[in-house]
Amino acid sequence: MLTWDETKKLLSKYTRRAFGDDSLDANLQYVNLRGANLQDADLWGVNLQDADLWGVNLQDADLQRANLAGADLRRANLQGANLQDADLWGVNLQDAD
Repeated sequence: MLTWDETKKLLSKYTRRAFGDDSLDANLQYVNLRGANLQDADLWGVNLQDADLWGVNLQDADLQRANLAGADLRRANLQGANLQDADLWGVNLQDAD
């Protein structure tokens, strides 16, 4: 499992804010971010297909246009998250907020 510092470093490489490019679509397919605190994260358009996001804090995160198909979001905190136009096909939301 990644530490919070490692997670921030990884995400800063791939988010649109880091590059100033609204069309950036980072590929984090199959990534394991189990239990990470991604509150307020800018994950616009990121590919998180089949990612392990069990227990992740995504409160107020921007997941607009993100591909979450098949992701494990059990026990995740999604309160206030922007999921507009996100692909949620096959997402496991058991016990998610």
